[in-house]
Amino acid sequence: MVDIPFISIIIVNYNGKSHLEKCLKSLAEINYHNIEIILVDNNSSDSSLEYVKDNYPNTIILKLDKNYGFAKPNNMATKIAKGEYFLFLNNDTEVTPNFINELLTVSEADQSIAVLQSLLLKPNCEVDSSGDFIDKLGIVYNSKKIPDNVRPISSARGASMLVRRDAFEKLDGFDEKFFVSFEDVDLGWRAWILGYKVVLVPQSIVYHIGGQTIKTIKHDIAFHGFKNQISMKITNFEFPSSWYVLLVFFLKYGFREVKIWFDYKLYGSTKISSTEYENNIAQNPNISIILKSIFWIIKNPQYLLTKYRKVNSQRVLKTRELIKLNIISNKLQ
Repeated sequence: MVDIPFISIIIVNYNGKSHLEKCLKSLAEINYHNIEIILVDNNSSDSSLEYVKDNYPNTIILKLDKNYGFAKPNNMATKIAKGEYFLFLNNDTEVTPNFINELLTVSEADQSIAVLQSLLLKPNCEVDSSGDFIDKLGIVYNSKKIPDNVRPISSARGASMLVRRDAFEKLDGFDEKFFVSFEDVDLGWRAWILGYKVVLVPQSIVYHIGGQTIKTIKHDIAFHGFKNQISMKITNFEFPSSWYVLLVFFLKYGFREVKIWFDYKLYGSTKISSTEYENNIAQNPNISIILKSIFWIIKNPQYLLTKYRKVNSQRVLKTRELIKLNIISNKLQ
């Protein structure tokens, strides 16, 4: 009998009982059974935990004392997980029966692949995401193109992402300073830097509602999203290009966001078409969020320097090589 990998499915939850009902039901119907399910609860005030205990008693529950966001709870779950792979799954997803098998078929055939994403569809079957791509300024864009075959992507969405345990540990997991937003992008970017591959597996299909937990904390998400974008540019590009990119980013995008804010306050609407932001996955920050993010960066130089040194001391692929591979590209793929 051929050994099949043991998979640790990790779900972070915060007041998501209504989503867990569909998510866990769909997991109970998959064709792959060598798994454990770990639910990390960010101190929910609804009856999420009672529901899981009553209906899915084999689920391992890690109850936290407060809301720690996305990165830290996932990292905490990996410390108790037994799997050869970690499968990070959002609570507002419904999986299809063969989604793990499809991911594993690709992963087991190529040991250089560290991170894999399922094709994410909305409940109405429209494409939610077929992977994220990073442009030359470190701006992250969501692709909605469905390829016929497995393809490289800059980073995989944490809504349904399979990661090799050994690679995850070598990457030191998710950056807990991110709290929430772009931690999956940062992980994928650093995986490429270390010489691993990140791919989309379109045959693995997961339905994703999207944004259900974070929509109640939009201001916090916008702040973390903007300061995390700045952080990634500083740590994941090589010096001095990292600071050049950061300067151009603020000139080209930061000032434009300020102009949008002023236009809205003065005229009641923006003068820039929303289609310009259609594929940009970041929340549009206001002035207070931009300033708060810059202040956070100024207050955390040691963290940024330490991470920059570690990322670049382990670097296998330089930015120019990632550009040649179209992993970093100004062309939406």
